[in-house]
Amino acid sequence: MEDETALVAAYELDGNGGGTLLSVRQLREAWSDPDKMLWMHLDFRHDDVMEYLEGIAGLDEAPIEALLEEDTRPRVAKFRNGAVSALRGINLNPGAAPEDLISLRIWIAPKRLITLRRRPLRSVSEVRERIDNGEGALSIPDLLAWLAEQLVDKVGDMSHKLDDRLGEMEEDQISDREVDPDDLSRVRRSLITLRRFMGPQRDCLEQIAQGPDWFDEDTKVSIRETANQLSRYVEDFHAMQERALVLQEQLFSEHNERMNQRMYMLAIVTTVFLPLSFLTGLLGINVGGIPGADSPYGFLIFLGITAVVGGWVMWLLKRKHWW
Repeated sequence: MEDETALVAAYELDGNGGGTLLSVRQLREAWSDPDKMLWMHLDFRHDDVMEYLEGIAGLDEAPIEALLEEDTRPRVAKFRNGAVSALRGINLNPGAAPEDLISLRIWIAPKRLITLRRRPLRSVSEVRERIDNGEGALSIPDLLAWLAEQLVDKVGDMSHKLDDRLGEMEEDQISDREVDPDDLSRVRRSLITLRRFMGPQRDCLEQIAQGPDWFDEDTKVSIRETANQLSRYVEDFHAMQERALVLQEQLFSEHNERMNQRMYMLAIVTTVFLPLSFLTGLLGINVGGIPGADSPYGFLIFLGITAVVGGWVMWLLKRKHWW
């Protein structure tokens, strides 16, 4: 079904935590009954997505445009018969980067929920598994609360992983073990992206928690608690960003210190050999009258002079506390 059509899955909730997986024909028939609780999950990459949004769901042009926007940010937009929201989830697909978040577009109405995605989202798959096992949502608002909770739980898992990785790098830095700057940059990049989207997503959930009149109080409390939990993760991302910045500054400082030490040693060596280079250059000119040119001890005498000069230069550097 998923390979041939935009419909990924459709459920009719039974109000007891379970639901029935519907075919396209069954979905079309069930949607005409306003009392049935229906969830339609779509992949909007397929060309027939409009058949489901307009032909089956009967949505107006404005909410359809909001659902199919190319670029989305977490937000809530209210329309005549419902509301559109866009949330972001952690990309846990194989080979994906954590900062490559997946957008989940949502249409919510009293008895209807439509979700759209471009790539598979594990949070949605887990909600479907709960419905299949009869342990899922009791109503459409409750289903939205379940989805929000699963999305935020995955953000929490990613927060713990980034915190552990950052802690390992801090421990390596304290223990004078090598810290990979590229690894630190990847962590910082993930934190920047997560904080950029999860901050507005927290505000979006808080706005959803205020909810329309047909949201029951339990659902509002559940979504509000999810928003509070996400708020803590956003604060953690901010703290980890500061820790990562401090760690990067320490690594940069240590790198500069090592470079300064090397340049310092090169400067000392250059200073010691500078007068010796002058002597060898002076005595190496190919003209007559060079002292000791005809003496068999001339070379030994010159070595003694260079040793004395070199020792004097090092003593002078020590005396001036330059070395």
